[in-house]
Amino acid sequence: MRKILSLAAVLALAACGGGGGSAPTSPPPPQQTTAPTGNLVTPQFTLFIGGKSGSSASKSPQYINGTSTLSVSITLVSNNGTPTTVTNPTVNSNVTPPCTPCTVPGPPSPPGTDRYTVTSYDAVGGAGGTGHVLSTATKDFTITAGSDNTGLTITLFGVVKTFSISGVTSPNAGTTPADATLTVNALDAAGGTITGTYGDNSTGAGYIGNLALNGTPVTVTINETNALGATLVAGPGATQNSTTSVTLHNNTDTVNVHYAGLAENVKTITVSATGATNNTANFQPTLQAISPASGTEIDLYVDSTTGGTGSSGGQTFTEAGFTGATYAQSFTWTFNPTATFTTPCSQIATMTPASGTGGGVFTATAPAAATPPAAGSCDFVINDGLTQGGHVSTATTVVTYTTSSVGASSKHRK
Repeated sequence: MRKILSLAAVLALAACGGGGGSAPTSPPPPQQTTAPTGNLVTPQFTLFIGGKSGSSASKSPQYINGTSTLSVSITLVSNNGTPTTVTNPTVNSNVTPPCTPCTVPGPPSPPGTDRYTVTSYDAVGGAGGTGHVLSTATKDFTITAGSDNTGLTITLFGVVKTFSISGVTSPNAGTTPADATLTVNALDAAGGTITGTYGDNSTGAGYIGNLALNGTPVTVTINETNALGATLVAGPGATQNSTTSVTLHNNTDTVNVHYAGLAENVKTITVSATGATNNTANFQPTLQAISPASGTEIDLYVDSTTGGTGSSGGQTFTEAGFTGATYAQSFTWTFNPTATFTTPCSQIATMTPASGTGGGVFTATAPAAATPPAAGSCDFVINDGLTQGGHVSTATTVVTYTTSSVGASSKHRK
């Protein structure tokens, strides 16, 4: 990741007229300027790249990549609300950071309300080069003829291209830990971490009007469907869209993961913005073992002489974050003959409730039949359907079926 040397960089429109503006502390590269024509004047833009201006401390965070910015494009968009008709409305200037400040020209502009778009790039040539947009903004300035027009500033907003995300935890299923704060960084095209408000140039440069930015913020989502699983909570500055979506407008906004204990498969946290490449992180709790309440066998029997109703037996399985009144998830099950036993299991016992219903409490009942089937055993296997690596998702109880036949005889004595 490239180091950002200026976390509160200022790009200022220092003066309008025949030139002027703040003198740079280090000489900028030679700049081509356009001489005023008619009633047009050439504004001078003073950039602080890789350092801080004296007035920046009291302003909101602003963003210029202090190491990767190699050119700046300044475009006159309109004058007094009318699209510009000047011959060359865009001026591209190369810069060599750090420059604190350096001065570059804007396009020849008429006095009045002039709307400028300022965009920085990570290669020389500006809008005419091959570089990627790093930051941009559009703003109106009132330019008065015959005045120095000092103190005019514009804040550039970092254009989001990629993301980094960290801070995802793996709490134990069945627990409700404190919310975990995610670390979400929005990165520009050069890999710099963006500070300040997030901008977007996919639908035109972010326009600053009434202190609002027409940019695209960063959205964090999770594909959660159960409120007892992992949901998102907006921190200070962020917008809560739903329990599974939070919008971040600024690098100081935060988002937290709230986990209520559900044993579940992996959920995907996605960070996105218009024009950017999404990044994802996986959330999955640490799953716990499935435990039978008593033993691992249910013994059934029936009198093979008289037939009739046989015995019944039960087993209860529990899993943290899965069973019980709070989580109310249900196991699926299969019932298969053990080795060497060929009688269908459905003939030696009926299992209730049906697979996928009723939680973890199961009952096996021997059949009522005039001619009981052969004795034997079957494996009753439950499955929680959870696939975390290392987690044993099944548990087995053996259902044994026993028949009995007792004969009685008497001997006649003479």
